Amino acid sequence: MIKVAVLWIRDGVLVDRMHINPVAFAFTVWMFSAPQKRANTTLAELITFGFEKSGLSCADKIRLYNEQCYELVEDIAAAATYYNFLATEAARTESFFTGAPELLRDLETNGVANFITSAVEQEVLDAWLKGQQGSQIAASLIEILGARKGFSKGRDHFEYVFRSLGVDKIFYIADAAAEIYTARQYADEYGIVPVGFANVITLDRVFDAVSLVSRASASSAGPSVPFPMPLSEIQVEEAAVSVPEGPEIVNALRAAGADTVITGDPELMMQNLRNYFEQGPLNF
Repeated sequence: MIKVAVLWIRDGVLVDRMHINPVAFAFTVWMFSAPQKRANTTLAELITFGFEKSGLSCADKIRLYNEQCYELVEDIAAAATYYNFLATEAARTESFFTGAPELLRDLETNGVANFITSAVEQEVLDAWLKGQQGSQIAASLIEILGARKGFSKGRDHFEYVFRSLGVDKIFYIADAAAEIYTARQYADEYGIVPVGFANVITLDRVFDAVSLVSRASASSAGPSVPFPMPLSEIQVEEAAVSVPEGPEIVNALRAAGADTVITGDPELMMQNLRNYFEQGPLNF
């Protein structure tokens, strides 16, 4: 019987694309907001909000922005559908963190059950798993868990893994403080060990994402949008974008309840996580 499971966040832990998601969120909100309402925000403000609410689905981020800042988007479901296209299209050139597929393979070989847990809709994740990128790790996964009716990231996914496999312990590898906080809330109930993955996103990478998302938004392959963004409006002031720095990320993950926080250069993060597993709790 499998006694240990690892739940992985796809975006930001397995795949190095967390610079893209907040930008795709910002573009989506902008393109689904009536032009007269756009004066109440900026792309830079929306990008910053996207980073601040990392770990939530696009739809939940939009709801929070509508409630906390200014009601910009009426058709949240349509906006979320477009976001899925935009983020996927922009991230096609992004890759796994160095060593991620190999670590999943070695964990699986040693009897560990690997799952991906995500707030993204199940059908979007299923398509990704069958594609060029997802197929690289499909054989090392028990299942990819996304958002379904009555089944979402957090307690539902924890319950499913804990009950269906009868595991003793679940390692939850997450890069967002909100995700770590949720895992800590259910740690005793489901034997969860929250592990923070403190990947640092620089402003240069954010503006790389702006270019990628801009090109993706110009594609005619995606769903139609009510208020397309003229290229002349794609202006993001660098000084107005706020991204968390290294110490801030580490402190936030620890404060949220991480048992340990994995740090380091992006090229070494997965090796550092491997070291944590090999030298500590799993000893494989």
